[in-house]
Amino acid sequence: MTNPSGENSIGRIEATSIQPPKSPLPFSKTLLYQFRILMVTSGVFWVSLASRMPPSFATPLLTVFFLATTLHNYCWGARLDKKITKIIHPLVTCTGLTWAFAVIFAKLTGSTFRFMLKSYKVGSLFPFLNTGAGDILLFLLGPAVVSLAISMYDRRKLMKDNWREVLTGVGISSLGGIFGTAAMVRLIGVANPTLRLSLLSRNITSPLAMAIASILGADVGLAVAMVVLTGLIGANFGASVLTMFGIQDAVARGMGIGAAAHGLGTAAFVNEKDAFPFAAISMALTATACTCLVSVPVIKKVILQFTLGV
Repeated sequence: MTNPSGENSIGRIEATSIQPPKSPLPFSKTLLYQFRILMVTSGVFWVSLASRMPPSFATPLLTVFFLATTLHNYCWGARLDKKITKIIHPLVTCTGLTWAFAVIFAKLTGSTFRFMLKSYKVGSLFPFLNTGAGDILLFLLGPAVVSLAISMYDRRKLMKDNWREVLTGVGISSLGGIFGTAAMVRLIGVANPTLRLSLLSRNITSPLAMAIASILGADVGLAVAMVVLTGLIGANFGASVLTMFGIQDAVARGMGIGAAAHGLGTAAFVNEKDAFPFAAISMALTATACTCLVSVPVIKKVILQFTLGV
């Protein structure tokens, strides 16, 4: 069919009806529903039977509930519309909802929010099953570090072909990340020595940031909080900042975001196919290089003196 202007109306309708394929949502609905069923079931059992069960049974049940709740909330947050996840990262959604569930269950059982937090991270792993969901998740950080080595091996050819860029980027990001942060905390006048030291590992992936914090005598919990905050900022705004400054080269974008915002920033670049491998390389090597640096006694002493101004 042709209209008076000579255009084929059927072809125009077909062209306008074709939509670009949407990228699949992370995690499946089936997995989300499985976590939801486990969360609801364990929660109902715990609320109904907690007061009548000995701690040896009540604690594991609460651990199952919190673990299922955490995983469910993260999957649910990650499946939200991209317009939402660009502003509110799934990690923030997960934390907020998990705290909300903890408050609700504390009221239902006549307990306190503080008790729920202590139950989430007991501080021990599997001694007579007296462990928390947080302890299990922290334990999984160990295998996550090993996976970094596997990912590096898979990208060995890419690293070899771009060894100059990788070596330069990792060297600058490692030294600049530690000493640059140390200079900044002194410049803005951060008074608390513990906070100063806890900020030094802000751009390092959590497992190795915990190791660096322990070596430097910083507060491990505070250091991880700074890591998460840095990652959230990088994941939400890193790509926009690089574009704003006209940085379009895939190698530079990947190396920059991996060094600045570790795993969360790297995950945000998964759709940039050329930049993503370099982000993963930068994240892993920067974290490894920084850990090695602070492990050398002489360098550790220099870092402490420069950070604390003593």
